[in-house]
Amino acid sequence: MLNIYAQKKPDGDLRSMEVKKLQAMEMAFITKELNLTPDEAQKFWPVFNQYRNELKSIAKNQSVNDQLERQQKMLDVRKRYREDFTKCVDQERANKVFGVETEFRNLVRREFQKREAERANFDRRR
Repeated sequence: MLNIYAQKKPDGDLRSMEVKKLQAMEMAFITKELNLTPDEAQKFWPVFNQYRNELKSIAKNQSVNDQLERQQKMLDVRKRYREDFTKCVDQERANKVFGVETEFRNLVRREFQKREAERANFDRRR
């Protein structure tokens, strides 16, 4: 799992601002893609944040050395939270959460790659 918040580490305050900005962008993207009403969003986001924290915990867990075991644990969390998401939104959008989440990570990854390439080209021209 790509952790979009674990890129190059600038100074603490700057990094904190960048993480908050990415989180706000992710929230806006997912809210738009799932077409969440304000009432649905109020129910959905605490569940999503809990889900995200569980995934981060698994990803950081050093005792899970086996890649397949780690992926299975993440899959188990996703299956469990799919049920929890259906308490906030209909089944179709609950299933869509995971694809939208991946889509956002891919957009961010491509943007970082694009900026890195532009920075490398700029450095070469100097």
